[in-house]
Amino acid sequence: MQIVDTMCANCLKRYIEDTHTVRAFIQANPGANVMDLVKQTGFSLKKVNQLINR
Repeated sequence: MQIVDTMCANCLKRYIEDTHTVRAFIQANPGANVMDLVKQTGFSLKKVNQLINR
């Protein structure tokens, strides 16, 4: 079972938006590290890791 299978529609929408935010940041900043991503997006380190590893 994947994480998206257990989400309500609103949570799924937010998860997808957050994933796009992370991907856009990585594409715009290819030399950035995870801490740069955390600082710039305001996401927690745990959330960033979950979004990257999904």
